[in-house]
Amino acid sequence: MSSVGGSPRATKGFASPPPGTTGSAKSRARNGEAAPTRAAEGRLLRAARAGDGAALRDLLERASAPAWRWSRGFCRNAEDAADLVQDVLHTLLRSLQQFRGDSSLSTWTYVVARRACARRRQRGKRQQPLDAPAYAHLRDSPDPAPGPARRFERRELAGRLEAAIGALPEAQRAVLVMRDVEGLSAAEVGEALGIGERAVKSRLHRARLTLRTHLAPYVQGGDAPAPKAGCPETALMLSRWFEGEVSAITCAQMEQHVNGCASCNGTCMSLRSVLGACRDYGGRAVPRELQRAVREAVRDVAARA
Repeated sequence: MSSVGGSPRATKGFASPPPGTTGSAKSRARNGEAAPTRAAEGRLLRAARAGDGAALRDLLERASAPAWRWSRGFCRNAEDAADLVQDVLHTLLRSLQQFRGDSSLSTWTYVVARRACARRRQRGKRQQPLDAPAYAHLRDSPDPAPGPARRFERRELAGRLEAAIGALPEAQRAVLVMRDVEGLSAAEVGEALGIGERAVKSRLHRARLTLRTHLAPYVQGGDAPAPKAGCPETALMLSRWFEGEVSAITCAQMEQHVNGCASCNGTCMSLRSVLGACRDYGGRAVPRELQRAVREAVRDVAARA
């Protein structure tokens, strides 16, 4: 099994790390963002509270990227998303003294962004649901992969992925975007959404299986034969293994079955391919004009501090 573009024999079934689920620090590094330690964030926070303007701007800059991605997922166009980012940054600024640093800066940002989205919905302020294309600006951004055929293939898959994510129920959509696109841990997702890890994983499994069903015809392994009678729920078991819910004994049994079953091997490959696409989707650079909009929002908020 493998992720998009790899060889089916490049990995060994359940025994290899899942693509795109290796944690928030690596995900943020893919997006060109610094991934400071909690201690470094704490130092920035203390300096900002003490009136250090440079530290405050740095803190807001770090918060702006997750705020932008979440806001862009809930707004139909870049202008609305930029307005929401400013709301989020203003709220972060106002609540700076209340933030204890128990959670990471990105998790805190998602909590604030989620509440800001809820307030805007209540006010009916040009707010649009996620039925709109969630990450169209990422889909249309330059693709560094070599060759026109490969670039076209990746853009096409990104468009289908975008549509499939948009079709998910909102609760599943939020969990999948934060976990598999943004790379937050299940604990961070639960903290940001105010739910337990068990609920996070339950929603995540359902979202992944739905996404795999929609995208199987377009990814590696999707053309495998139909499951045989008696085959296990391979996609669900693999998703659960990614989240540490499958024992070593069960993993070994599944590995043995997958190695001898073309259908289940294809299921594993296609789920890995879909999660690899989620990883690549979240890793694309935000277009420059949108980066400028976020920087302007940061400067505006910092100037009013």
